[in-house]
Amino acid sequence: MYLAVFVGGALGSLLREVLSLEIPGVPFVTATFGINIAACLFIGWLYAVRHRVHAHVIHLGAVGFCGGLSTFSSFVAELDRLHQADVTYMVAALTLEVVLGLAAAILGEAIGRKYHAGEHPDE
Repeated sequence: MYLAVFVGGALGSLLREVLSLEIPGVPFVTATFGINIAACLFIGWLYAVRHRVHAHVIHLGAVGFCGGLSTFSSFVAELDRLHQADVTYMVAALTLEVVLGLAAAILGEAIGRKYHAGEHPDE
């Protein structure tokens, strides 16, 4: 379990770093905005299929990979940078990222439930 979290976290963190260097900045969102939304979508899907996969897959994907890919500390640091530039940008980024992150997680779960329905004996 610990190895799965470690490997997933390392892969997610490396991917976030590579992607954050390649994505151009937009004034009213954080640099990791798209990355965090994608991680929310993926974690929502993992939540939907959690009973269909081995627990280590959840540790690798949800705890490790998504935990490394999305990062609260970078998000807060970027919000601070936006706050120093313009408090309105900071509030807009915070609101947009939280709302869209929740929407992405819900969408990911819906996709997981739709495409994996009937694969579990309890459904």
